[in-house]
Parts: sequence; C-alpha cells; structure tokens
Amino acid sequence: MTRAVWALLLLCAWAAPVHAAVTLIKGTVVTPDKVIANGWIAIDQDRILSITAAKPLVDAAHILETTDIIFPGFVDLHNHPLYNIYPRWTPPHAYHSRYEWRSDEAYLKAIANPHRPLAPAHFCDIDRFVELKELLGGTTTMVGISQPRDTDISCIAGLARNLDWFSGFNGTKVGPEKVVTVLGVQPDDMKYAPAGLADSLKKGDTDLLVIHIAEGQRGDPRTQGEFAALEQQGWLTNRTAVIHGVALTRAEFARMHAAGATLVWSPRSNMELYKETANVADAAAEKVAIALAQDWSPTGSTNMLAELKFAKQVSDSQFKGVFTAKQLFEMASAVPAKAARIDDKVGTLKPGLYADLFLLRGDAKTPYDAVVKASPGDVTLTLVNGVPVSGDSKYLATLGVTQVEETTLCQAKVAINTAAAGGSFSETQARLGKAMTEQGVSLAPVAECH
Repeated sequence: MTRAVWALLLLCAWAAPVHAAVTLIKGTVVTPDKVIANGWIAIDQDRILSITAAKPLVDAAHILETTDIIFPGFVDLHNHPLYNIYPRWTPPHAYHSRYEWRSDEAYLKAIANPHRPLAPAHFCDIDRFVELKELLGGTTTMVGISQPRDTDISCIAGLARNLDWFSGFNGTKVGPEKVVTVLGVQPDDMKYAPAGLADSLKKGDTDLLVIHIAEGQRGDPRTQGEFAALEQQGWLTNRTAVIHGVALTRAEFARMHAAGATLVWSPRSNMELYKETANVADAAAEKVAIALAQDWSPTGSTNMLAELKFAKQVSDSQFKGVFTAKQLFEMASAVPAKAARIDDKVGTLKPGLYADLFLLRGDAKTPYDAVVKASPGDVTLTLVNGVPVSGDSKYLATLGVTQVEETTLCQAKVAINTAAAGGSFSETQARLGKAMTEQGVSLAPVAECH
C-alpha cells in the first residue's frame, strides 16, 4: 500500500470519527478541580460533551462501564520520536555535555550512523511505530518528529497529535505549525532556526519555542554560557520552553520565571548521560512552570508512565519529595498544554475540550499514586479526537471498533484499532525489524515493563 493511501486512511480516522452519536464512558474521572468516583464522560464525536457524577440522560450510541481511572492524555513537549525505534543505549561513561556524546564513536555506531539511511527510507513505518508506542503509554500529544531531507511526511496525519507538524487543530494539511523546535544556541544549531524567530515570539505568531539549553554538567563552561546566549537572541519569552536546563542556576531560574518561560525536565536521560539533572527544587522555589517529558527511548524513558515513575524516585531521593504524585501528573498534562497554548483544547478533562484521554487500571481511591506506579499494561483504553486507538479488546468492541489486532504489552493483551493505526502493527514491526537488521541494529521493544 502506498504512503498516499496510508495518509488518507489516517486522515479519515480523524476527519470522520467512528461515533455517529454520543459515547458514554464510566469510571473515576480525574478533572482539574476534583476526582469524581464512578463518574461519567459523555463524548460527542471528537469533543467532551459533559462530565457528571450521575449517568447523563442522553441518546448514546455506545456505553462503556468500567471501574478504571480516566485521565487526560499526556502532552509531551520534548521527544525525539524518530529515534525511539532503537533499544536502550548504555553510555560507556558520564559526559560533560551533549556535544561530547553526539560525537562519541559508541553513540555513532549504535544509533546515529544506522539512522541516516533508515529515517528517510522508512519514515512512515518509523512514525507509525513510535506514535503507537506513545499512545500505548497514554501520550496523545507530542513534539519532535523531524523531517528527513527530501522525504514526504504526509503519513504523519492521524494517530497522536504532532504540535509541530500536524496537530489536527488547524485543518487537514500536514506542514509546519506554531510550535518550533530548535536544537540549541550553538552556531551549528542556530543555523536551522526560522528567520525572525525573536519577532515571531514577540508578536505571538509562534506559540512555543522548544529549545535545548544547558544540557550538561554544571561545571561545563560551554553549557554554562547558553542561558545568556538565549537571552541575547531575544528568545527567552513567555513562549519559550527550555529543555533540560541541567546547568542552570537559581538566579537563571528566577529570570526564567520573570520572562514566563517553562522548564522541560527529562530526569532519566539526564542521569543516564550526565549523572546530574536540573535542580528542579530551585526551579520550583522560583515558581518556574515545570513540564515533564521523556526525551527519547535510547537514554530516556520508553513512555511517559515510565518517566513519571522515574521522576517520582528522583523527586523523593534527591529533592526531598519536592513534587507530589498529583503535581508530577500535571507536569505531564496540564502544564505542558498551557505552555503550548493548547490548554483550551487538550491537557485536562473539561466539557468542550477534545476527547483525548486514557483509562488506567489501578486503585481509584488514589488515582495520582496509581498513575505514577503504572506501566503501559495497565492502560485499558486510549482515545484521540474521540477515536479509540488501542486498549482492551472488549472495550474497543463496546465502542464499535471492528478492525483490531491484538498484541501483548507488559504481560497484558492489548488490541489496536487497525483502521485508526493505518494498518497492521505487527507488519510494521516486521518491516522495521528487517530494515534495522540490515543496518546491524535491532528494533526496540514497545515498552520496558519493569
């Protein structure tokens, strides 16, 4: 099947939701203001119609009654999804900064060199694999898909929302949107930045600049000077998300707060590469908005649930429990949605917002504790734009999904809506696995389940 046909299938999955009328889902509903035990969400095509304690009196096409916890989908502002086809890479030693490991022969051999031919030749299969990997872990919105040179990326439409290429909020055309990713402030990184970026941020034409800054150990001189360079470029604004910030000082966090910028924290990748992470206790003390993100699978987490679990451990062991489980969950949902200026669309469960959500098996009496302890095998349903993408096969059948493919994830059976996913997931895995074997590497697991 051609890429054009795949793209059409994916567009149709969003443009024409499977629901002809209202869908009702029962469970413990986690809203911004309260947790509603045995509550109900009514979904009218792609939007949340209502959230109530009692079953609403509406004409429902599908009714799903569960004892699960219902959360808004995660919003991931820092990812390098095309690299999430690679298995975990264990660095041979700690690095001073990202400039060291990116040129290390061990990294080049394991990831960078095989990626050069793989990404353009197999973009659609890679995109489908990594987006489903995110969705199976509860992430419904993300940033970071990069376009290989001279490659058609129209197949990116559908599945998860891509804020920089196809969010689904701005029509059906695939192309650059109002979230911009820049690798950093070093000359080699800045040459790829859009022209007039400072003015675009000032005028509000760019919703969010996502940029790597101070990614390295606190004693690294090159890393220490990057915050000042960001300010000099006019790029430190209330539309800026600083990724990593490992080497930032408390005074710099204070300047971030004054500017209204957001810190994006990816602790697992930081600890794997540098044995240090951002001083989020100082950032929180300076009232900086902090979002949580997984970075990428090779040194970060394979999904947001795993990053939540790791972040909770780091918060407790290194920062005296600075973040509660609820705060960590909000750092993966409402906070990044607000930073990207899409909080009127996704990131929380409210009437009028898009029906991007997931259901989780766990103790409904302590939903936030449940989510920071969960694995993808505990996710029983994921919806994007009101469309069931994956979950328990009985749930999908109840919601009217007839084309499914079952797989095993963290010892749990999971069904994938093949119409929404653009075809067979196992066939995608097989093609990718073969292509990667030819490059001397192996395909990553969908999740790490410990």
